[in-house]
Order: sequence, then structure tokens, then C-alpha cells
Amino acid sequence: MNIEIANRLVELRKKNNLSQEALAGKLGISRQAVSKWERAEASPDTDNLILLARLYGVSLDELLKTDEEILPAQEQECADEPKSADAPGALVTYGGEWDGTGQKTPGRAEKSWKACEDWFSERGWFPMPLLIMIVYIFIGCVWGAWHPGWLLVFLIPIWDSLVTAIRKRNAYCFAYPVLVTLIYLCLGFFGSLWHPGWIVFLTIPLYYSLVAYFRGDRKGEDFEWQEDEGEDFNRQRDAGEAGAEDEE
Repeated sequence: MNIEIANRLVELRKKNNLSQEALAGKLGISRQAVSKWERAEASPDTDNLILLARLYGVSLDELLKTDEEILPAQEQECADEPKSADAPGALVTYGGEWDGTGQKTPGRAEKSWKACEDWFSERGWFPMPLLIMIVYIFIGCVWGAWHPGWLLVFLIPIWDSLVTAIRKRNAYCFAYPVLVTLIYLCLGFFGSLWHPGWIVFLTIPLYYSLVAYFRGDRKGEDFEWQEDEGEDFNRQRDAGEAGAEDEE
């Protein structure tokens, strides 16, 4: 569940003067289910979405629309400039920025990931393995370079893992050891640098240590943000329950 949609559900419920328990009664579900929707921990199914739209007098598009859906990803990236770190109330973090109003906007790192993801979404389908095999056969037949032309085969898992890493936004998915092996073989075959070329293998643990470090930082920031949002939701829930008790 998108946090923006969860916020909209809270706003619409309050606009219609309904407590979580009253809304749950109208939908025939538990109050805990409504609470999870509004904390973005779960999503309502199709039937409940239709009932919510009818109850609030809005369309499903209005109920589910988000800022990300208004513009294509590439246009939105150009249109939505991040708030300057010098602006009052702006706190720049690895994962995003706080704009001083409690809203989190994508940071530079997230926008970079998004730009790469869009690029590979459009071009990641390219049949790279087929192209590599065609090039290998061509240089083998024309120049007789079957060896070391076979090194091109290493590019297949490298390309595939790179596309996967970009799409999943997870650098662990990139086949860095395969890339290092390719570099080592190239150093050996073309430069006879088997020694000290083997040193490149020492960069493998360094790579994964750096990935773990940066992913750990980002997860920590996201956790703090979600914890703050959860506290806001809990306060809203408590206030709604208190209002419902007063009405009774």
C-alpha cells in the first residue's frame, strides 16, 4: 500500500466523520484491518475498494491516484526538482528529503536509481546474449580469434545481472565476481599480468562490504521515516477512537 493512498484513506474517513470502528462496521470487517490500511501495512481488496469509493462518493481513480501516476517517470523526474538543502526546513538524506511539512521527497540517490531503472526498462529487453554470440562467431570466422574471443561469453551474465540489479535496486544482484574474473583473464591473456593481476579478486569483499554499508544506511533512514509515520498514524487512530467514544 502506497503511503500516499493510506493518507488519502485517513483523510476521506475523517472528511465523512467516520471513526475506524464505524467504517469497519459499514464494510463488515475488523477495525484492525482498517487500521492496517491507514498505516500502509496492508491493502484493501477490490471489493472493499469499490465499497470505499461508493461510501466516500469518489471514483476508484480518485481513490487510488498518486503523484507518481500523474506524470510519466522521466517527465516527473525533470519536473519535480528536489528542494535545496539551503532551504528552510529541508533535511537532505541518502534516501530522500524532508521538506519541513512531514512529507518525504525522493533524494538524489533514489532519482538516479529511477533514471537507470527507466533506461533499462526500455532497453533491458535487448537480446544481448544473441548479439554477443553473433560477434563471437564473426570475429572467430573473420580473424580466427576463437581464443580469446570466448571471453565475450562473460558479458552475458554481467549484462543480465546488471539489468536485474537496476530493476530491483539491489547491488547484491550484480555479478561482480564474474566481472572481476573477466578483468583478471583479460589482464592475463592480453598483458601477461597473471601476477599481480590476481589482486583484483581482493576487491570482491570490498565491493560487498560497501554495498552492505550503503544499503544499511538507507534501510536505517527508511526505518526511522516509517517509525515516525507509524507514530503519526497511531496518534490519529487514538484521536479518532476518542472522538468516537465522545459521540457515543
